[in-house]
Amino acid sequence: MNLINKILTNFGLTKNEIKVYLECLKETDLGPYKLANLTGIPRTTIYEVLTSLSLRGLVELEQSDGFTKQQTKVKAKNPTSIREIIRNKKRKLAELEVDIVEVLPFLNNDYFKEESNANFQFFEGIAGAKKVYFSEVGTHEVPMYIFDNLMPMNVFGKEMINKDVGLSTEDILKRGGIVKELGVMSEWARHVLTYQVARDKNYLVARDQRLLDIAGIEFNQRIVVQGNWINISCAKEEEAWGIKINSESLSKTMTSIFNVLWNLAKPITNEVVKSWGKNEFWEEEQKKK
Repeated sequence: MNLINKILTNFGLTKNEIKVYLECLKETDLGPYKLANLTGIPRTTIYEVLTSLSLRGLVELEQSDGFTKQQTKVKAKNPTSIREIIRNKKRKLAELEVDIVEVLPFLNNDYFKEESNANFQFFEGIAGAKKVYFSEVGTHEVPMYIFDNLMPMNVFGKEMINKDVGLSTEDILKRGGIVKELGVMSEWARHVLTYQVARDKNYLVARDQRLLDIAGIEFNQRIVVQGNWINISCAKEEEAWGIKINSESLSKTMTSIFNVLWNLAKPITNEVVKSWGKNEFWEEEQKKK
């Protein structure tokens, strides 16, 4: 019975409607007075319930001329009619959807304002790329997802890049939250990581870093997604610019793409980096000190 009540509730019947409907299925000679006695529902409410069940197509109400409401006869329809009711609803909903699509553009004209609730800030040139690259995205407690193009040191200067990527394990842990960095497996990625691990043996301790080894994929910009913010820095060939975007919709799209690619990427550990051999740039750099 609990299952029946649950399903009829999902169908849209109220508690009182279910009580009355189930009694109507059991007997054929029923009226409002008798139903009130069987269900414990006041007779004034019974009339409302019967009207609702009749409009839903679950019961038939029959009244003889000259009789009062108490003599109304109630007869339940075959329960299989419920499936036909559902089919009719589906057909009407399909018709309604077609009609709604026609009027939605007019409704959207009023709903979507001329001023967007998303925020886009464009910063030109290398100064713009630098400003966005080193700017904070959001609070540290919010997960950060980075599409990392492993920006060359010469773009903003070796000291600034190394300061950014060379945070100590302690500094990173102080930040809190989740930071995932996703790059592309390449000769350049191996060069950057062997250099950074040579500089700081704890470089990968607090970092969750992976590389994609998929032919044809490349990251030409550094994209940082955190909360509703997306920061994009580009300094590639003749292009240099930065964009800061505050958009919940775009952030969700970028995060979902990141998570799919993350599951396909290879985790980077000290052992993996060690297997790539020594970094020649680091060794030459040490000789000059």
